[in-house]
Amino acid sequence: METRLSNSTHEGRRVLHAPSLAHQRQFIAALLSGGDSRVGIDPRTCTNKYACPAMPAPDLVCFSSCTASPISQRGFERAGECYDAVAGGVSRGDRAERLHSYRRDIENALLRHFGATGLADVILCPSGTDALLTAAAILAVERPGQTMTAILPIASETGTGVPLAAAGRWFDGPAARTPLPGCTIDSIQVPLRTADGAPRSEGELNAAFISAARNANGRPVIYVTHGSKTGLIAPTEIPAGFDVIVDACQARIDAASVVAYLRRGWPVAVTGSKFFGGPAFSGALLFPLACLASSPHSGLAWSAEAHRDADDLGMILRWIAALETIETLGLRAGDIAGVLRGLASAVERALRDIPALVPIDGLQARGAGWADAPSIFTFAVRDPAAPRRFLPAAELRLLYEQLARDGILLGQPVDLGSFGGLRIAIGARDLLDSRAAGRLDLVFDALANVTASSGSWRRAATPGRS
Repeated sequence: METRLSNSTHEGRRVLHAPSLAHQRQFIAALLSGGDSRVGIDPRTCTNKYACPAMPAPDLVCFSSCTASPISQRGFERAGECYDAVAGGVSRGDRAERLHSYRRDIENALLRHFGATGLADVILCPSGTDALLTAAAILAVERPGQTMTAILPIASETGTGVPLAAAGRWFDGPAARTPLPGCTIDSIQVPLRTADGAPRSEGELNAAFISAARNANGRPVIYVTHGSKTGLIAPTEIPAGFDVIVDACQARIDAASVVAYLRRGWPVAVTGSKFFGGPAFSGALLFPLACLASSPHSGLAWSAEAHRDADDLGMILRWIAALETIETLGLRAGDIAGVLRGLASAVERALRDIPALVPIDGLQARGAGWADAPSIFTFAVRDPAAPRRFLPAAELRLLYEQLARDGILLGQPVDLGSFGGLRIAIGARDLLDSRAAGRLDLVFDALANVTASSGSWRRAATPGRS
């Protein structure tokens, strides 16, 4: 929101005006509102906990869309236009109506993007984790008083708040771990990788999820994670008869897959703040209309309306920023598969060329579409003092933070068992950026330099396990 178009003219031309500092602060406060503690800006660093500032950061080299991204310049401007339109309402009712109009626009845009018009209702949420919490609550009110058991991937592949959300519990703030009214949900977490960090086979994972569901306490609900923190999809096969929630919060999913899930009656959670590169955070739950219509309880509709009536200006602004990329991506849909494969090949070559980095297997290419190709690349880092040892996640965090200070933002470290991994994520904004290959070169130059010696980033580390 560095410049604004006013209605004033000069010699027949529109005149650009800069907003006042006070106005910009009000807008940024609104942009960050309505979220949880992850969205807040630390006054010492002027960034959130993922090293992202509230303002556009064009000089920051970011391949961090698996975690969080700074807002884009155009997304910032569009969100600012939305804020001005809502704040300019002449009355509280007028402002509420304008905000509701933007909400409908976002919902309709998501339905169009995912090919789900007529198949699903959209419930906008402050984050993907909120969307999963909403899904769990909706299923819980279908059968009040019945115990449920959520079967989902281990938290290191989904997020620390996801197991709590799947269990129908608040996941952040003073109320964290408190169950929602009417939610009695146990949970079982299934590891997606072996102790040495290798992905378990599809057959083994499918069997593990089904076995857990068949032995669950009460009503089992299986979580299909379509894009984990390291890009995995699991489980891939589920027999008929089980309740399923699809965690596609990475949004590395095509419309055909979303439609297939919805036609099976499975709600799908997505976000605008991972693959699409919108600011942290924005979520949505696509709930199958057939399930809403057939529910014997009014709790489903009540849960949806509770979100719709919330004070959610910040959520709307963050979704508006994400829509800038979503809409542009739709115009370039025919090009992005080839662009992604080219960038992916560059990442894979560079990881092999730096001795200190060790690629860790993730999603294997499954077809010709962009969503069939890997876009998250996880790698371990050798200990400079003992190259046979891979650094654990705690030590990698120091490296991650040093890279961020140097202007390189990657996906934050993940725990892979006895060691950790950093991640390079190719997002939608990278696929639309002709400079992405050159920016990847900067990432690998920085990684080569910082891993060539122990450096100050490692001196405060606590030795991990070998």
